[in-house]
Amino acid sequence: MKLRLEQRIFLRSLCWQTSWNFARMQCLGLAYAIYPLLEKLYGKNSEHLARRTRRYMVCFNTNPYMAAAILGFMVHMERQGEEMGDQGLALSGSLSGLYGAVGDAFFWNGLKPMVSALAVMLFFWQPGFWAPLFLLCAYNIVHLGMRYTIYLHGLHRGIGVIETINSWHLPGFRNAMEFVTSASLAATAFLLVDYFALAGQKYRSFSFLLLLLLLAVMGWRRRELGEGQPRLGESLILGGVAVLLSLLFFHT
Repeated sequence: MKLRLEQRIFLRSLCWQTSWNFARMQCLGLAYAIYPLLEKLYGKNSEHLARRTRRYMVCFNTNPYMAAAILGFMVHMERQGEEMGDQGLALSGSLSGLYGAVGDAFFWNGLKPMVSALAVMLFFWQPGFWAPLFLLCAYNIVHLGMRYTIYLHGLHRGIGVIETINSWHLPGFRNAMEFVTSASLAATAFLLVDYFALAGQKYRSFSFLLLLLLLAVMGWRRRELGEGQPRLGESLILGGVAVLLSLLFFHT
């Protein structure tokens, strides 16, 4: 397969969600993305092409970023013949559920909150254009890079893309990103106090250390209870407590 066709299929997959519907969810996006390949393979017979395209109009739904791996896998299978393409479609149902859960946890619960919290912290540390620029660049570089990488792995390795993604240990990275998010929100609470000049200059370093201590105590407590890393809601409560403490004890 020529690189130009691979790129066309990948670029079409970026529009995966634009035709989402309640009946068959992402089926139109799937058919639209893989259509250039079907046109190349079956374009000489319009009826056969239409029938084969309708074959991809099945109910399909997964995380739109991780869907790139499944798309690459289905392209790999379709190139080997209709029978293999049908097997790829059958397996895609299992893969869509698996990567829907993995992708939602990594991107929606890990990456997006982390870069958002870091961008907010960056703004209160250095107000200006850098915070939104960091948010857009950091999030899109990671998600587009991963999206294209797993697409290529699925394209060339087929079902071997599962081993590739498993070797990345995404749940472990998600846990680390949750901790960074919690720490960033705690630090942002101090920066808010500093930004609005609510804390006295004399006690700012001490109040920041207090925030870190509170975060450490909360994390230790959750680990003792077997609940993992602090959640975002708890971090927001921690930040609110820190702001009140700064107002009550450190205001001059």
